[in-house]
Amino acid sequence: MSLLYKILDCAACRYSCREKDICNFGSELGEAVKLISRMFKRSIDDTLTFRYELFKKINEKIALRATLATVGLAVIAPYVENAAEDILLIPGRPIYITRGGVKIKTQQWAEASHIHSLLQLANLKYVEITTSKPSFRYGLRIGDIRLRISLDIPPVVPTPQAYIRIHGGKITVRQLLRGGFLNGSQLSTIYRALTGGLHIVITGPPGSGKTTLLAALDDLISPHLQRVYIDEADEFEEDPEKNQIKIRNSDKTREVYASLNRNIDLVVIGELQYEEHFHAFKTAVEIGVQTLATMHSANVNDAVDRLERYLPLRNILIVQLQKSPRRVTELYVK
Repeated sequence: MSLLYKILDCAACRYSCREKDICNFGSELGEAVKLISRMFKRSIDDTLTFRYELFKKINEKIALRATLATVGLAVIAPYVENAAEDILLIPGRPIYITRGGVKIKTQQWAEASHIHSLLQLANLKYVEITTSKPSFRYGLRIGDIRLRISLDIPPVVPTPQAYIRIHGGKITVRQLLRGGFLNGSQLSTIYRALTGGLHIVITGPPGSGKTTLLAALDDLISPHLQRVYIDEADEFEEDPEKNQIKIRNSDKTREVYASLNRNIDLVVIGELQYEEHFHAFKTAVEIGVQTLATMHSANVNDAVDRLERYLPLRNILIVQLQKSPRRVTELYVK
């Protein structure tokens, strides 16, 4: 934890954000929040979900805010509850959210203590935090609510800041079809590629639904097939009906090699962001394991150019998305 305290001037905080949040509930509820904040389960996700269920029995209207108050993050509760898509926290500045694709400046201000709380949660998620790795991410689950937290720390930024993506409930392929996200012909092509063993990369700008589509496609894969998710943000739900192995190690290449001993059928690498992620993708492809991933790109040509820097493109499907409206715009098969 020493690095975290060097990054943040915690001495300037006279009392923690968590204590301030608890005080805002009044005497009776405040005591309940204090008591429940001392209750823990085996993981932080299980802990938050457990606390959330307890608060729902006391007062469902305040359950999410009370749960987030136990970790000093009650400030984000209104935005999670009111269908915000993203939350940007930069200490000393107004909190910005995205709703319906529109960026909105709120009346709330981000504080250093909010970032400190997120860094503490990163530590509980066993995320490696070093000055040589100044950008990292992890996932949080509170019941059916899923948050993806991306944190940047010095030297990549002057002051630590956080970007929180809020995932709604899981969306099925059927719902994507009904909503016009993709059409029947596109789905047929994707399904043939998926069941035919092709590698699949879903590309598009931020907020275009890449992870949403990847999670929906995961449901089309036979539940008996052994799949490994190597994703530090933990984007995929636990499903007892599926043959799953979930790994949060950010060293994806190492886990691809380790999976050779697991007799796996396919690997989901998550987002291809850094050079080591592309190397992990290439490694999985070269050893003959069907591989699925997401990647940022403005169009298919950009996606092809970026991927070809690391590996020859063959037996691959690129699914290009656009953001507004969110939908599949192009399929590239090679």
